[in-house]
Amino acid sequence: MKNRILHNIVGFATMALFLSSCSDFLKEEVYTQYDPATFLQTEEGINSVLVASYSNMQVNASMRDRMYTLNEFPGDIMWEWGGSYESTAVLFMGYSWDSQSTMFSTPWQQYYESIRNANSLLDNIDNVTSISADKVKQYKAEARFIRAADYYYLWEYFGPVPIITTASILNMEPLRATDDEFNTFISQELQAAATDLPLTQSLWGKATKGAALALLGKFYLNTRQWQKSADINKQVIDLNKYKLFSGDLKNMFAVQNEVNEEVILTSPALTTLHGNVYMPHAFPPNYPIQSNWLNYGAMFCVYNDWVKTYDVNDKRLGWFLFTYTETNGKIHNLLDSKDAGKAVRCFKYVPDPNAVSESHGNDVPMIRYAEVLLNRSEALNEVSGPTQESVDLLNLVRKRAGAPEYTLVTLTSKDVMRDALLNERGWEFVAEGVRRMDLVRQGKLITKALARGVSGAKDYMTRFPIPLNEIKANPKLVQNTGY
Repeated sequence: MKNRILHNIVGFATMALFLSSCSDFLKEEVYTQYDPATFLQTEEGINSVLVASYSNMQVNASMRDRMYTLNEFPGDIMWEWGGSYESTAVLFMGYSWDSQSTMFSTPWQQYYESIRNANSLLDNIDNVTSISADKVKQYKAEARFIRAADYYYLWEYFGPVPIITTASILNMEPLRATDDEFNTFISQELQAAATDLPLTQSLWGKATKGAALALLGKFYLNTRQWQKSADINKQVIDLNKYKLFSGDLKNMFAVQNEVNEEVILTSPALTTLHGNVYMPHAFPPNYPIQSNWLNYGAMFCVYNDWVKTYDVNDKRLGWFLFTYTETNGKIHNLLDSKDAGKAVRCFKYVPDPNAVSESHGNDVPMIRYAEVLLNRSEALNEVSGPTQESVDLLNLVRKRAGAPEYTLVTLTSKDVMRDALLNERGWEFVAEGVRRMDLVRQGKLITKALARGVSGAKDYMTRFPIPLNEIKANPKLVQNTGY
């Protein structure tokens, strides 16, 4: 079912290419055969623009860079070695990045392209008469959600950025939004989107009411608006739409289980388009792969010391590869740092038997219900310290994993529970690209890097630099402190 749906979406996406005439949001759009006011009069045209906007917002557009290089390697759980990519990865493991890196310019460009497409739709859709008013309202809500999500992910990297809300007026030198302006914009846009989005979409991967509320709850959490985060995450829970995955936890991310009640927002993947490229980086040297798989020289590893922090009964240990046997019969123990494989691998994205080369079909969840539960638990703890509800929410995730549950007796203070939640998030969301922001929010990104011996880690590096080419193009664009 998912393949049929996505192939239909791909058909729309190819049409959207006619609208994509430039890659820099500061350059004027050049429309050739298709005028957006005309093109967006049909549902087919509207969907093509939406799909193009979704495509750049979702992580599959550059999964390796966004999820791992930028969001895992600066953290305390994952690292990389080997292959030509090592020279890039070590910059982020060692906090040696600078504003000239394409790691910053590429997501900047991709997110602003998505914003441009959403703006183009919002500029023109009120003039559409060929579809019902309810459909127009839903499409507007989707566009507002995508645009807000783009700005949120830009904020995770760079802090407040220029907010552009129309494609019809060209501003060559937009100013960065203030913190208050940015917070207000994200809050208003996601609340408005949640109002008009349905609980369930006909196409897997499209925005829903739950996705808008969950993303807003996540934004409130990361901006330390604790009570607002607690309240919004409660709204998601009260939708009674989502549940923790109840099947075999080891296979939760396998292709056959990717459509489940825990997934709130996802990046759909196909072996033929926007494939999941994680596993070729997770396979250790000379791993016995299928003939239709690839094994890259650049390998994504998990710190062995981190894996050892899991409870011995934790079912999430099933996500890891500890030993393997080469085709020649040689046995490897990845917990042995002297072994040729060097470190444990996370096989959370169970290899797709039908993968095509590097592209596996495993969808990439962007927000899961487990995160909503832990978000509310953390927010409640920051408001008033450990409570029975905050502990219960944490225990829902632990119970599913088969880990020992906490009590108010064991979680004796706000600090103790904060540490417990940070550990839980690491155990639960390993290899999902959320660790950096969890550490930033709790003020531990730099201290943990220094503890690992990363002497280049400085306090200002909780934000990345605005890409140098954008600074040069816009003299009013103020660079982040320290760069």
